Amino acid sequence: FLDGASTPEELVEEAARLDLKSIALTDHDGLYGVVRFAEAARELDMATVFGAELSLGGGTRTDVPDPPGPHLLVLARGPEGYRRLSRQLAAAHLAGGEKGVLRYDFDALSDAAGGHWQILTGCRKGHVRQALSAGGPEAAAAALADLVDRFGRDRVTVELTHHGHPLDDERNAA
Repeated sequence: FLDGASTPEELVEEAARLDLKSIALTDHDGLYGVVRFAEAARELDMATVFGAELSLGGGTRTDVPDPPGPHLLVLARGPEGYRRLSRQLAAAHLAGGEKGVLRYDFDALSDAAGGHWQILTGCRKGHVRQALSAGGPEAAAAALADLVDRFGRDRVTVELTHHGHPLDDERNAA
C-alpha cells in the first residue's frame, strides 16, 4: 500500500492538469487505493482503469515495499475484469494462510482472466523484462510468447520504458 510517492488524489489532479482523459491505478497485490482514486476521478470527470501488480514469487507482503519474485501487471477491462481480478486477489490472500502471505496459481490466473484483463510487460520484475535480463532477447521472446499463449495476443501490451537507467536504451532495442 502506498508504494508510490503520490496519493490517488494527486495522481488524478496531475492527470487532469496534463489534460489526460483517463488514468490507471495499480497497487501491489490489492486494490487498496481504488475508492479514493475513483472518487477523485469522478470529481474531475476522468475515466479510470483499475489494476494490480501481482507478486507471483510467493512469500510475505507484510512490511515489504517491493515484493520479491516475478510480477504480473494486470489491468481490469471493465466491471467483469475487476470482479475477476478481485476474486483472484482474495484467493491469493486466503491461500497464503496468514495475513500478508500470498499464493497465486499462474494457471488459475490465466483461466480467470477470460479476456477481461490487459497484461502489461513494462514492470521491471515482469516476465519479459526478467527474461531479457537473465537470458537475452530470445528468452524475452519466449516469455512474451508464454504470456500471449496464456492471455491472448490482443490482451498483452508490450511496454517500453525509460527511467534514466543506463541499460534502458539497450533493453528497449531488444
